[in-house]
Amino acid sequence: MPASSRPSTSFYLSAAVAIVAAGAPAAIGQETTAPLDWIRPRALRPGDTIAFVAPSGPAEVKPIRAYAAQLEAAGYKVAIPEGIEGRRKGYLGGTDDQRADELNQAIRDPKVRAIFPVTGGVGLTRIIDRLDYEALRRDPKVVIGYSDLTALHLAIAAKARLITFHSPMPMHSLWKADRPEHAFAADSFRRAVFLDAYRSGEAGFAIATPPDHRPKALVGGKARGRLLGGNLSLICATMGTPYAIHPRGTILLLEDVNEAPYRVDRMLSQLHLAGVLDQVSGVVAGSFYPAGHKDADEIDRVLREWLGPLKVPVVWKFPVGHNAENATLPEGGQVELDADAGTLRLLEDPVRRD
Repeated sequence: MPASSRPSTSFYLSAAVAIVAAGAPAAIGQETTAPLDWIRPRALRPGDTIAFVAPSGPAEVKPIRAYAAQLEAAGYKVAIPEGIEGRRKGYLGGTDDQRADELNQAIRDPKVRAIFPVTGGVGLTRIIDRLDYEALRRDPKVVIGYSDLTALHLAIAAKARLITFHSPMPMHSLWKADRPEHAFAADSFRRAVFLDAYRSGEAGFAIATPPDHRPKALVGGKARGRLLGGNLSLICATMGTPYAIHPRGTILLLEDVNEAPYRVDRMLSQLHLAGVLDQVSGVVAGSFYPAGHKDADEIDRVLREWLGPLKVPVVWKFPVGHNAENATLPEGGQVELDADAGTLRLLEDPVRRD
């Protein structure tokens, strides 16, 4: 192109400004607007209404009815949407409209003080752009779950700045709290979200870990920050969207299951290439496979290769994720990670006591 025909420098500058004004996506970890202050839900107490929802996979009758009965015996009210137990569309717990409407109804209902997704699975990324985050911020509620619920935790963090809980769910551990292998998960859950577990004069608490499941230091040191993350697959699935993790200064939580070593490798390399691993203050890596899994050594090698060279504290083998020993952790809560000691401490209550 002749020099006289080339657009001027001012043309390119104007075009760049136009792209930004039109809403070009920000880089990972950058805020496009001034961030909201973080808020906390109120701790649960007898008399509160807890809504069961199925925003991911299908619900099963026996476990959700069993856990509902336990809550009701303790003085709580449980709202189970009509038809939730038989609702199914393929591998989903209903159509997108059904699942989004059900979740929004719980969000908007002033009587509901907690939202308990009954199971994970798949499907939440199909509906997170339909949810009423403004209503949730106006009326903060306890929101729980893990696995596919990571998408909801990240979306709420990005859009409402509400502390939520990476935790067991009614169909996984909570309805079987009387069994020894699930006692730890149930106790950790109660410690985090129910008012009667909080003691006067104390703020924050250390996350308990079982004696035979102590986290190990991969990189030593201490760090503080807000805990964010969860299931590795969902962290990667939401990147490049308005619901992506904002990693700067956070303690990154990672876990997954049923992923081949090469897939874990690929997802961690994505976090590296996106600059996520360069921005975090620390890493808590949980469960990635069941005991005795054939790929355990290879997945451990992959985790060491990506997380071991980081210049921030890293613990792994933390009791969180797809195993019976699944600790409840506050997404968005202020924590201190001591990798050398293998401890994670909440620096503030993740709930209000009023």
